[in-house]
Amino acid sequence: MTDFSTPRRQHPLGIAIISVQFLVNGIRAAWPVLIGITFGGIEGYMLLGIPIVLGLILAGAVAYYWRFKYRLEDEALVVERGLLQRERLLIPFDRIQAIQLFQGPLQQLFGLTGLRVDTAGSTGNELQLVAIGKSEAESLRQRLASNSQAESKTATETSEQSQPNAPANGPDGFNRQPLVILDAKRLIKVGLSQNHLRNAFLGIAIFGSIGSPLESAIESLFGALPSAAILALSALSVLLIVPGLVLFLLSGVVISLGLATFQYFRYRSAIGSEGVQIEMGLVRRNTFQVPYSKVHMTVWKSNWLKRQLGFETLQIRQAQASDQANASLRVFVPAMEAQNRKVVEGILYPDMKEPESFVLSPVRRFRWVMWLAAWAPSLLLFAAWSPAAAWLGTAAWMALTGFTTAKRFGSLQLRAYANSVVLERGWFWRSRTVIKMDQLQGIQWRRNVLLERRGVGHITFHTAAGPKPFVYVSKHEAYALRNHAINRMHSAHSENAQPAF
Repeated sequence: MTDFSTPRRQHPLGIAIISVQFLVNGIRAAWPVLIGITFGGIEGYMLLGIPIVLGLILAGAVAYYWRFKYRLEDEALVVERGLLQRERLLIPFDRIQAIQLFQGPLQQLFGLTGLRVDTAGSTGNELQLVAIGKSEAESLRQRLASNSQAESKTATETSEQSQPNAPANGPDGFNRQPLVILDAKRLIKVGLSQNHLRNAFLGIAIFGSIGSPLESAIESLFGALPSAAILALSALSVLLIVPGLVLFLLSGVVISLGLATFQYFRYRSAIGSEGVQIEMGLVRRNTFQVPYSKVHMTVWKSNWLKRQLGFETLQIRQAQASDQANASLRVFVPAMEAQNRKVVEGILYPDMKEPESFVLSPVRRFRWVMWLAAWAPSLLLFAAWSPAAAWLGTAAWMALTGFTTAKRFGSLQLRAYANSVVLERGWFWRSRTVIKMDQLQGIQWRRNVLLERRGVGHITFHTAAGPKPFVYVSKHEAYALRNHAINRMHSAHSENAQPAF
């Protein structure tokens, strides 16, 4: 087993990777200057600065590599780093939220692996190693994960008691029982279920930014044509509307397939008694290990096409401190079928097998608020169209929004069990969020003066992965749910409290 008790450096080949990172960060910081130089013209003497800059970057990478050391102590990961200003960083094991292995193109070329450590007390990465051996990285990941579990032994024991259906561990902490594995057929299904319209517009934006030479060539070509030919082409352009739309949508499908391949190539996920392990990526391979005790929220998302194909996407959200309310570490599990969902929810939320304790829906008034907010902008048509056309357009829009808001309102539901809260919303794009009550950080009841007079308000569940609101709930139902959740929080805190001596 690798000894991490003495200070260690990264692999020497990491100097090349660190140099590339320094170069990329320098370009990002100096891009306005580089653009100004490009438009102002590049003189011959400016080219002499390129080897000087590259030399300085290499020297900085060597110094950074030499001054960067890490080791493990009894209760923390210790990092010493810094060039002009030395820094000694201690990361307690109980603060470690996520440990990720990754392989970018350079790491794969040199046969190395990167390791990233995130904590619940930082807005970014506490530690990132960019060049260590695969066996060393896996050993360090297991040591950090096991020590983190040991630091929260009581919480882990409670989690294991609430997860009786979890598979037993293998020698590496996972018995490799597969959860979702994307072969070529499944990967194509995932790609086909993406937002093709958004990706088509993305392709147009990219093409417009890099297609200036082609645009100039087309303008030159049409400029050489006689006026009669241009008029004829203009008349025939109407016939190209339908083929153009088809080509536009096909480009979106192609881009969706490419993005899905880039992100989920050779996707593998396994499940064990301690958590979920995921590996994915084409150019950049990422390996995630998510302990059950670190899962603060799960979000199941699907659209109409995904449901026709029989799957949905799972977001596993972990905690991360940030100024943004919804900032959290997110791990994606695509192509989750019904049997996969049953396995995951059976482990994470065993209480959901019992009948619900509460079933809440928004008050009826919210349905009309949604409809008013949806069709009110159509009144602007009276400022641009004739009265007859504006009335016709407004009536059509009111009918359409009346149907869609009714479907959206009917999809809103909150179900609470002994220790789980399920929030559902959406009919075309459907979302289902599940939260554990014993992991809640707080529950907020909000209302304004008008809502207070009608006994209506909004209830928000605050978790380490961000808040989740459920709006327009009657006061007596919300109070009953709030009391139930607070009692569950207090019970969990009492169970996890250590006796004082």
